[in-house]
Amino acid sequence: MNHRPDDVGQSLGLPDFIDPSDVVEASFDASTTWGEERSSPASGGLEPRDDEQSSSAGWRGSSGSSFGEGARSSGRGAKGKGRKKKQLTWAEKAERREKRAQKRREEEAAEREKDPLGFAREIVLRQLTAAPKSRAQLADKLREKEVDDDVAEAVLDRMEDVKLVDDEAYAGMLVRSQVASRGLARKALAQELKRKGITPEVAEGALEQVDDDAERAVALQLARKKMTTMSRLDEQTQTRRLAGLLARKGYPPSLVWSVIKEIQGSAAPDEAH
Repeated sequence: MNHRPDDVGQSLGLPDFIDPSDVVEASFDASTTWGEERSSPASGGLEPRDDEQSSSAGWRGSSGSSFGEGARSSGRGAKGKGRKKKQLTWAEKAERREKRAQKRREEEAAEREKDPLGFAREIVLRQLTAAPKSRAQLADKLREKEVDDDVAEAVLDRMEDVKLVDDEAYAGMLVRSQVASRGLARKALAQELKRKGITPEVAEGALEQVDDDAERAVALQLARKKMTTMSRLDEQTQTRRLAGLLARKGYPPSLVWSVIKEIQGSAAPDEAH
């Protein structure tokens, strides 16, 4: 069917001042020039031109990659690279930690020089807020912060006056908590109190809470709990492991063998049954 030039121009959306025949001639010339390169044996026609494909994929360069896609991928790469954190070497990390520590020491030195008593008091209060402490532990902390001995003693005396530092109360609490949580015997408890800086006199008073009957009861409780995990083991292995457990908790040998004998004797009838 023949079309008039004005109909062709309207169908192509061309302005009135462009002659459709010029467009047809230009298209024909382009097809004859590039047709052999663009022809596809499978389709029997011409492949879409680059400018037609670029409408969806962006302009393509000689390598076949899209300029639009390249720009987008380049942008993503630059953005990701900007977020990547620099990996520091071990030496650089150590240097940073040392700089922070040096700055903290300088700030503490300035505070200590400005108000020695206030500086020491703040350290003690922070320590007691974190957990109960003995006087010896607090004195060690003040010494670590380079507080003068006279200043430290004055602050700790004041803390004792207001009962914020009380070694007797602390020792009693420590004994009760260690018996309940770890099942320690008096020997191990005495070592723990010494490690916390409790004097022998105060420790002796705190250990009076644990008499012979209480110590044996705790040992039996530990042994029974351990036996529940060794029901399939032979008696010799059970004895060795029970003895090791109770010895590590500080129980004397006489009590250890007495408890083991009682535990194994009570377990024998159940196994036979």
